[in-house]
Amino acid sequence: MQGYDPQVTLAAITDNAVPIVVIGGISIVAMWVFFVEAARMSRRDRVAPMALWMTVLWWPHDGNYLLRFDDWFSTYDHWFMQLFWFAIIVTFVSETIYVVQTIRYGRDELSPGQSQGMHTLRILGALAAGVISWSLLKGSLEDPLFLLSFMGTLLWGLPSSMALLTRRRSAVGQSLLEWQAYCVMTFCYSIASIGFFEDDFFHSWQYVGICAAACTWSVAVVVQLRAAGAVRSSWTPVRAPGEVPAHV
Repeated sequence: MQGYDPQVTLAAITDNAVPIVVIGGISIVAMWVFFVEAARMSRRDRVAPMALWMTVLWWPHDGNYLLRFDDWFSTYDHWFMQLFWFAIIVTFVSETIYVVQTIRYGRDELSPGQSQGMHTLRILGALAAGVISWSLLKGSLEDPLFLLSFMGTLLWGLPSSMALLTRRRSAVGQSLLEWQAYCVMTFCYSIASIGFFEDDFFHSWQYVGICAAACTWSVAVVVQLRAAGAVRSSWTPVRAPGEVPAHV
């Protein structure tokens, strides 16, 4: 499948600047809410914030985008990519916090019977594997502007919620606000990319399919969390000191 033309896509973004800024702005705000809320829920319930694979793949993805500073501010020199660069600083810092929280709170869940030192080593090893995996994946993608991989991260993050629900047998560590924001972010990015990027790639059945799958799945996650009794947000107090549902 042929990828998109970066110059054609950036020209379309310029031509559709108003709707893209509005819809994209909502998506970015929702993204920040999701990332901050996930970290707050982790601290509130003393559990890892995300499934490990989600953290160790998102971290190198966003870090790689930040490292390509010269691409966005020199090679392409386009305001859309530059605004995204500043937005991704927040997500990368959040993902770094997730790594720390996974090390701090996740030993009993992810490394039962292991020492804290061994658990830390295992998480750092998983992070190194994620960096290598992302490097291999990025090298095989025809995606110079990260526009496809952004959609891909939205899709591959969704199994995290269901994996945590299944493993913990409760909604501990997750809130409705967290995944409602994720749902808004997914819908907004799908609408902006399909509706206004204009390159035929973003109208292909494969790309529309991944957007539809991510949007549908994000709604399913919210419904499932509500049924599991997830708290409204990280500001919802724990009922009593130490009264956190078992997550092992």
